[in-house]
This record gives sequence, C-alpha cells and structure tokens, in this order.
Amino acid sequence: MRITQISKPFGTLIQGSPQEKISDIDPNTVQDLIKDRGVVMFSGFSAQLEEFDRFIRQFSDKFMGHQGGGAVRRKVSDDPTLLSTRFDYGRETQDTFGLPLHGEMYYTDKRPVLLWFYCDTPAASEGETTVADGAQIYDALSKESKELLAKKKLKYIRRYHDGEWQLIYQTKDLDEAVKFCTGNGISARVEDGRVLATEYIHPAVIKSRWGNHLAYINSALLVYWQEENLGRDTSIVRLEDGSKLPRQLIDEVVAAQQRLIIPMVWEHGDFAVIDNTRAMHGRRAFTDPSRQIFLRMVGEVAF
Repeated sequence: MRITQISKPFGTLIQGSPQEKISDIDPNTVQDLIKDRGVVMFSGFSAQLEEFDRFIRQFSDKFMGHQGGGAVRRKVSDDPTLLSTRFDYGRETQDTFGLPLHGEMYYTDKRPVLLWFYCDTPAASEGETTVADGAQIYDALSKESKELLAKKKLKYIRRYHDGEWQLIYQTKDLDEAVKFCTGNGISARVEDGRVLATEYIHPAVIKSRWGNHLAYINSALLVYWQEENLGRDTSIVRLEDGSKLPRQLIDEVVAAQQRLIIPMVWEHGDFAVIDNTRAMHGRRAFTDPSRQIFLRMVGEVAF
C-alpha cells in the first residue's frame, strides 16, 4: 500500500496493490489524513459497494438524505442516504456537462461534514470528479475581494413553482416544505399559485472544521453558472444586499480554481472522502451516459 501526497498542502492518494483489500486500510491513518489533507482518494482496491459501505461506517454512520438540495438525487437502494450523483432533475437520462467547483449544500444549515464518493461505473473517457482546496482559493483572492466577502455574505434566492418544490423538498405538503426551510435557517414564504420562495444568507468564507483554515467554500459558482449558462431563474445567488457578485470576484475564483484543481480519474471500485468544510468539488464534462458515481453524505462525526 502506497500513500502519496497529491500536492504539498492538500490531498492524499492511497494506492492498493493487487493483493490488498479495502479492509487492510488503517482507519486511524485515514482519519488523520482527512483532518490534515482535506481529500483522501483510494485506488486499486477494487472495492465492492458493500465493502465500501462497511469501511466508511468506521468513521460515522450519521448519513444524510438530500432534502432541500439543489438537484434531484436518485436513491440507489431502499436506503434513502445512498445516492446517485446523476444530474438529471428526475429524468431518465442524465446531463453530461461539467459542473463548477462548489461546496455541498451551502444554501442550508443542514449540510454534510464529509462526502464519500464511490465509483460504480466510470465514464468511458473524461467525467473526472474535480477537487480543490478552499483554503488555497481564499489565499489567492485579492485584498479587495477578501474585504468584500468579510463585509457581505452570500444570499441564495430560490423560487420553486408547484411541481418543483415537491421534488426539491421531497414532500407533497407545502406546510412541511416551509417547516423544513425554517428549521434549517431558510426564510420561506408561499406566493400565489403555491410558489415557494426562499432566501438563505451565509458567508462565502468559513473556518474549516479541522486545521482552522480560512476557506473559500460555498455553492455560489455552481448557482451562478446555472443562471448565466443554463438560463435557470429558480435558484440564483447574490450578495446579501441583493447586488450581483462582482465580475472581479468571479474571475479571481475561477482563475484560482483552474490553477489548483485536482482531477480524480475513476476506475470501478475507487472511492474518495472530501472534507466539505474545506474542499470544493465538481466534475468534468463527459459523453458516456452510463457514468455512475454514488454518494454518501455524512452529517456528523465524532472526531
């Protein structure tokens, strides 16, 4: 078994040899790497899904569903917390475009601490999951952008019509959807035509759970991209005063991410864990619709 640093401050690869099993991996070593390195990738173990699931429960079994998320996640089994990352909005076919780097569910108080990804079927080519260090992204920002983000938080604004909020909030009861929002720090109101309108305010920069890093981690660029590139207006992001994100800030973040991005080249049975308080993640575009990456989101850990 070989353990390699991917870059000096961020990311580690644990590479197994043909005779080694996932059960040979020392969980204490993995826990230390999560806290220190932000992302740990595992390759060469040819892990089956059941083995992967047993392995990750050594760290926490406090798994989350995706209620209130920005996309419709399909359940893989009867377990509602084992999810597919297919980006399909409930359709049979998935979209195959790339996704910008983002933190998971930074538009609600209830968001995961850790993300576990498992590769069931890699794309025939491309389709890598991408990661980057939010601490390094923050360090790369200009003084002006850092000062702006210290003064103004982000505001995530959603407006879901009847038939849409049921998918996002996983209920047919509008009162239950509102209750979920208010219980997760989201202001919510019902407009004419059973439209659910919400707002959520949160900093763009936080202290990471481990290492006390100042990290630029949020969902802004993903939401911004959906509005600007896909023309979606049901979910948008602004500064908390309602103004648009400055072009300078967007350009600085994109430039830093492009320089710092690390691709995960998947093979069947590979898996990875991401600190969702420090590491941003996304994916590269692909054409093979059979790509299938599973996700476990961990809401609580004891370390």
